Amino acid sequence: MTQPIIDTATFDELKAAMGADFIGELIDTYCEETPVLLAQLERALAEGDMEGFRRAAHSMKSNSATFGALAFSAQARELEMMAKQGDLRGAETRVASLAAEYPQLVQGLREL
Repeated sequence: MTQPIIDTATFDELKAAMGADFIGELIDTYCEETPVLLAQLERALAEGDMEGFRRAAHSMKSNSATFGALAFSAQARELEMMAKQGDLRGAETRVASLAAEYPQLVQGLREL
């Protein structure tokens, strides 16, 4: 069984904590920031900037987990760990995978 794009229990907790009115603003902010973080990952990877790569992956991991995008967050965590270990072999494919999944994630958030 594949994991849902958004874990509704996590999302519902956030919605309850933040209020239904504010959740839309949070989603908008997330949808604006995530493409920037993806671009930072790609740039840091191209430049061999291990710390920049780690920071961008960390931010993406945390932000995504907040919304219940657990699979997306887990992938970002793997990238963060790769950077911490100083080995980004195979990271290009993983970053491309995240970028490819992002539109589905946005759609999932918008539907909630």
